[in-house]
Amino acid sequence: MVAVNNKFGNSNIRSQQGTTRVLYDSLPLDGRTNFRFFENANTRTAPLTNIGAEGNRLEVGSTFTVEKIYFNAVTYDAANNTVTASLNGLSFTAGDTAVPFGTGEFDFFIANSQVIKQLPTGFTQGSNFNPTATNTNDHAFGLSTDIVIPPLLEYVASLKTTAYAIGAD
Repeated sequence: MVAVNNKFGNSNIRSQQGTTRVLYDSLPLDGRTNFRFFENANTRTAPLTNIGAEGNRLEVGSTFTVEKIYFNAVTYDAANNTVTASLNGLSFTAGDTAVPFGTGEFDFFIANSQVIKQLPTGFTQGSNFNPTATNTNDHAFGLSTDIVIPPLLEYVASLKTTAYAIGAD
């Protein structure tokens, strides 16, 4: 992290205290098969995202290391502004939209440079398909190489899936 930041002139990062942060973003299940998370996230609000006015770039002096990737399908109640999670996005009831997470691929871009390329999303199907799972219910994928996001560079997480049917609400 320090070496990457030094290359971008952010040499004070080595003096800063580290912290833990989870970044999340939500997109509607509207029939699209290419989801670009964090892009235009500053146009959405909590609980759909925790990205603020800075959008999909970190503030000056900040840096972020991506260690795990996790997908979850949720139900959003706009009237009450609440989110209800399904069981790891994989357990659905009648009428829900079932997104084929396990048949897609994941890419991650920093300033239009692809730093994760065509990662098969089978890891969302449980520990049998997830080499980094710590238990049978672990649907988070731990990266072998930490991805460092320097300040002021846009980042986008892209999920490509196969076609799916939109359930009745």
